Amino acid sequence: MTTLAVTVPDMACGACVTTITDAVKAVDPSAEVKTNLESKAVEINASVTADALTQAIQQAGYTVAG
Repeated sequence: MTTLAVTVPDMACGACVTTITDAVKAVDPSAEVKTNLESKAVEINASVTADALTQAIQQAGYTVAG
C-alpha cells in the first residue's frame, strides 16, 4: 500500500476534486482519496506507486507540489 500526501495548488472547486479523484481511481479503483479544498491537500492510499498517482493527477491537468 502506498500513501501519497501532496498539495495541488490549482485545485479550486468541487469539480476539481471530482476530476482528481476520478483520475486516481482510473489507475487504482480501490484507492482511498481524501481531499481538503481549503488547504489544497490530497492524501491517497493506493496499491500503485506514488509516481503513477502523481502522473495520473498531472495528466488530468493539475500541478502536484510537495
